[in-house]
Amino acid sequence: MAEIALINGKVFSMNSKDETYEAVGISEGKIKLTGTTIDVLNNMTNPEVIDLNGKIVLPGFFESHIHFLDFARTLIDLDLKNIKNREEFEDVLSAYSKGLPKDEWILGFGWNEAYLFDGIMPSRELLDGIVQNKPVCLIKQDGHAVILNSCALNILKLDKFKNTFSDEKAPRDSDENYTGLFYEDLVFKILGMITEKLSDVYFKTALKRADYQLISNGITMINDIMTQYPVIYNIYRTMHQKGELNVRIKAGALGGSKEYDEFMNLKGDEFLSVGPVKYFMDGSFGSRTALLFEDYEDDIGNKGMQNITDDKLYEIIEDSLKNNIQIAIHAIGDKAVNKVLNVYEDVFSKYPNKEVRNRIEHIQIIKEEDIDRFKKLGIVASYQPVFNLESTLTINRIGMRRIKDSYRFRTFIEKDIPVIFNSDCPYGSEYLRKKDGTYFKGFEPMIGLHCAANELNLNRREVVPINEAVRCFTFWPAFANHLEDKLGTVEIGKLADLVVLDRDIFEIDKCELKDTNVEMTIINGKIVYKKD
Repeated sequence: MAEIALINGKVFSMNSKDETYEAVGISEGKIKLTGTTIDVLNNMTNPEVIDLNGKIVLPGFFESHIHFLDFARTLIDLDLKNIKNREEFEDVLSAYSKGLPKDEWILGFGWNEAYLFDGIMPSRELLDGIVQNKPVCLIKQDGHAVILNSCALNILKLDKFKNTFSDEKAPRDSDENYTGLFYEDLVFKILGMITEKLSDVYFKTALKRADYQLISNGITMINDIMTQYPVIYNIYRTMHQKGELNVRIKAGALGGSKEYDEFMNLKGDEFLSVGPVKYFMDGSFGSRTALLFEDYEDDIGNKGMQNITDDKLYEIIEDSLKNNIQIAIHAIGDKAVNKVLNVYEDVFSKYPNKEVRNRIEHIQIIKEEDIDRFKKLGIVASYQPVFNLESTLTINRIGMRRIKDSYRFRTFIEKDIPVIFNSDCPYGSEYLRKKDGTYFKGFEPMIGLHCAANELNLNRREVVPINEAVRCFTFWPAFANHLEDKLGTVEIGKLADLVVLDRDIFEIDKCELKDTNVEMTIINGKIVYKKD
């Protein structure tokens, strides 16, 4: 493995001392030297020398909550995100269908009933009126609902589940037939059934594109927060071995799934290993299924949905603390967060010295008195700054009165609670436009930093200083994954996962953060991306 010397730059270590260097030397996949350009060059034999010309170097970005396969699929499936009305939706779906073979699944992502269907949730009849002879499965933009046409319902033989699917999650019409809409855990069940029908070629094509998207944005490692299927894990492994995937992956099982036991016994290495187990305590703001203490502002009488009983949650958390199984619990609503903390506190009293570094994901609204409990219980707060762009949705769902309790990024950081920033990509709705006219996809660390450090949060007091925001994309995700000795800072002996940016994000106007470009990405001492 060739040695590399990055010289004449500004290397930000992001360690606790905020040390900076002029140069960094890389050897055998690790950081060998830091210091001045002269020091680094004098202590290396024959390195490849890269003159940074003043550009900055950071630890590689760690995207700690992404649905990697789902994101990959959006790069080749039907994209519904930027369709704004029903007529356009029907035209696009019809044209897309005509371009596919008869038996091929039509998979799409990103519909929003507010834009496409005048606020009314779609049904199979709508899809049947456009496509009759091919199976259609379209995922809502928040990932908490899918709509199927009749052809898809027949192929999946979902009628056999009529006695096990609740009306709440699988609504039916007056004739007791499925409307085609399915919510929450049934989404994962259905997508799993469809996944079994897709080819390895399909997955590998999508994953190669997704890998390039990640490394070209400076991402060197991810938590694939819900890989779920061992077959997908093994595809990741094969692609890594063939050099078709670059990004490091910690892949998570879905708690309670039939694949769970097999998944947890999968073998790993420094590029691919098993990560936190995902559980869903509630749903989403978008589908009005996040569990709240008070009614939804735009749906009086509805307080959301609890997906895990308190007793089952106790079992999950006890298993985690007793057996050191790291978990990541999705909890968006304030009541969902409160319930998780209540049960966690009960279990934690039996295992008070355990440091598993479990996570609560999203925390989009939280009661003030619950915040300090995170530190007491050793729980990591996992936030998505890009959700600040969903201001209209947030106001519609919880109203201005509750905004003070939403997206409490800075408060958590100031209380020394471990905070990690990520995207939940591809799930989300509103993204900014780039200078070239295209839209951000949401996973890009620079849009995450932009949303954290600028006053885009309706809760304006929660704006995060840029240096702390960067740590939430570098050091703290490494810490959350028990990897702080290997990753997350630029220090001698750590893995050489680095990103070079085209401007100093600590000096520029914060409004320019989203316009910052990645010049180079290095993983394990190898240049995996270099801007043309």
